[in-house]
Amino acid sequence: MPINREILSRLLAQLPQPVPRLKDLHIFLHWVIASSDRYAMATFFRPPNAGDTCYQSSYLGDLLGRPVTEIAEMFADSDDALRLGMVKACLNGSLPLPTDIFTANAMDPFTEMVKHCPSCFIGHFTQAEIWRARGYPVTIIELQPRPGDIHWNDSKPALRQAEIVFITGLTLINDTFLEVVSRTPQAKYRVLLGPTVPCNPLFFDYGVHLIGSTLISDVDLAIRYCQHGGTSVRHAPPGALRRISLTNRPELKMEFDRATKQPASKRA
Repeated sequence: MPINREILSRLLAQLPQPVPRLKDLHIFLHWVIASSDRYAMATFFRPPNAGDTCYQSSYLGDLLGRPVTEIAEMFADSDDALRLGMVKACLNGSLPLPTDIFTANAMDPFTEMVKHCPSCFIGHFTQAEIWRARGYPVTIIELQPRPGDIHWNDSKPALRQAEIVFITGLTLINDTFLEVVSRTPQAKYRVLLGPTVPCNPLFFDYGVHLIGSTLISDVDLAIRYCQHGGTSVRHAPPGALRRISLTNRPELKMEFDRATKQPASKRA
């Protein structure tokens, strides 16, 4: 499904002038890495059991040298996973980074809260599995549910009760993001996270309280990881990628500061 046009238009309006042009492009099994102002990545999402019908064609044409705005207009209305990933990678490498981002895993402030607060994950995150297995009140909602998950079509009751909502960035390209927000009226915190997410305060206007994204720290390491079939930020080689966060809630920033003082084993 295409990218939400309102959100896309507002993001494109923030691009620097002159508009950055695509300088370099790498397409892998799971990722798109593109360079305009800087190298950035986006998830190359392939739905389970999609076969070869998932993509129109793996050839995007010769895009090098084209303005990011032109690439966005070419592909934003596509229902093709590769082309939508391309738009996100270009945006992530072109939008100015806020000065108040900080290095952190966006789940760190919630390690205590999820023990007693009803929480929903939109998307199947590894950390959600860990917390759910410990008996915490965690629900996983998916379009392709695994055992124990709830299908998106049956998710309204769980979302209505959720106090903490973790939203995968893939909702931005399957047009479910705004519906997630509308289905979670009791949410104290909504967290939008994933390497596909532009780390941009625009999402605070839509009811998000914390944004978690990923920057490429070492391009050569990141490309080598992707060339060898790397699938997640979690397993990337040290120094290749950097998890960053941005929040409009001071209490969450305080929780980040507290969490970083604990051993990693206690934050899991």
